[in-house]
Amino acid sequence: MTKLEYTPLEDIPAKIDSAVEFYKARQLRLSKAKNPLKQDIAERKRCLQRLYWAIKDREEQLVEAMEQDFHRARSESMTVELIPLYNNILYIIDNLEKNIKPKKIKSSGIAYRFGSIVIEKIALGTVLVISPFNFPILLALDPLAGAIAGGNSVVFKPSELTGNCARLMEEICREAFEPGHVETVQGGVEETTVLLDSGKFDKIFYTGSPAVGAIIAEKAGKSLTPCVLELGGKSPAFVTENLPKSKWDTAIRRIFFSSFGNSGQICVAADYILCHESIYEEFTALCKKILHEFFPKITPETEYTYMVHKRASDRIKKILDSSKGEKFAAQSDGNLPETCIPPTLIINATWDDSSMESENFGPILPIVKYSDLDRAIDQVLQRHDMPLVQYVFSDSKSEAAHITTRIRSGDCIIGDTMIHVGIEEAPFGGIRSSGYGNYHGTYTFKTFTHERTVFKQSYWVDILINIRYPPFDKFKTRVAQISTESKPNFDRNGNKTFNYKLFGFVLVSGIVLAFLLRKWT
Repeated sequence: MTKLEYTPLEDIPAKIDSAVEFYKARQLRLSKAKNPLKQDIAERKRCLQRLYWAIKDREEQLVEAMEQDFHRARSESMTVELIPLYNNILYIIDNLEKNIKPKKIKSSGIAYRFGSIVIEKIALGTVLVISPFNFPILLALDPLAGAIAGGNSVVFKPSELTGNCARLMEEICREAFEPGHVETVQGGVEETTVLLDSGKFDKIFYTGSPAVGAIIAEKAGKSLTPCVLELGGKSPAFVTENLPKSKWDTAIRRIFFSSFGNSGQICVAADYILCHESIYEEFTALCKKILHEFFPKITPETEYTYMVHKRASDRIKKILDSSKGEKFAAQSDGNLPETCIPPTLIINATWDDSSMESENFGPILPIVKYSDLDRAIDQVLQRHDMPLVQYVFSDSKSEAAHITTRIRSGDCIIGDTMIHVGIEEAPFGGIRSSGYGNYHGTYTFKTFTHERTVFKQSYWVDILINIRYPPFDKFKTRVAQISTESKPNFDRNGNKTFNYKLFGFVLVSGIVLAFLLRKWT
């Protein structure tokens, strides 16, 4: 594997300036168009179409790149990476015109009733997209496509840990976009620092660890640059005594899908199971059985994703070596590469176990026994509050509501895991320590645009609202109070009352009309 060639530090400022100038020049050109909005939509669509085909034409190369970078299982590269990316781009294209269309609104206020109010969705300007290694194509080009749909120029920094993917994506961007529209910067910490220190971005979109997210937020704060941080967290999966035994098999398979897919390197993976003591022994026995079904024997030829590098696999090995729980691993031939960690259950894990300290981000799954639900929730709140997602397996609606009401999380899934990230019509994002901001589908477009209110007022309306001008007196103040101050439709006891606002509008309109009639007759 050829080493990734980093962008020289001295070249990065020019790339940023190129993107900034591209956006400004594009806006100037559009401002002179006969129909700026129509031309803008057409250009954005064409760019996204080129992006789609530049990716699609390199499908096999991208699958091979992921396999070379971290032995990514080919089936996973298609089903959880490229196919979702294709779908997301096509969804953005299909909904672009609807999303960008200005929205007309009405206001009941007397000062606005006769004016025109429109909410525009305008581009932010130049945005920075920093992507991670675990889904190196999807989590890079999906937000990038949203930024383009929003009318922005982009500086793009892919993960240096997946160098083959990074090179291919730079090639894709060169083919799909004009110079300056998307500028790619390759590199690690130093290169990223130069980008962040520039203070020239109108938004930063980062996917990665909470530790790095905190650094980015601090640097962005110096230039008041808004951020979207898609981070992680230790996401729990509750399996309660109210889940019928007939559903255990399906529940376990769904949990394993997130916990061991991509070798556990998934931000929304079920990081640990909280299982009620009354079903614990039988449930964990079934977990062992299904783990063996999923992975009867792992060999170097098995289609199974590895850890991204030795440092990551060493971290997981250290957790396993320190764990006091019963470790049950998938069988292997004992001749695996050092970055290959077989999926491992940790039975009888405690809250103080090494596997319960922080997000594991690897193919290990501690199963913690609990006796009292609220005490278990208390532990979640004390140790791992505000996860990116929480999973609940219970047939009791009230119990599920109890759990999800007490635990704040970015998202919440009942009866399944992880597939919610594919819902294009719904937002995806964390809360506080697991991130902030959201995206996916229409929400990606919203993330990379600004809603701007455009209010156009008729000049004759001053007949109605000239009370705002001096000189002021008690009469003007009283008229303003009657006509503009909202009144509650309830009394102090919560009982419904008369609509004073409507009465005030009618009263003031009558006063003005009487004044005009007297003046004109």
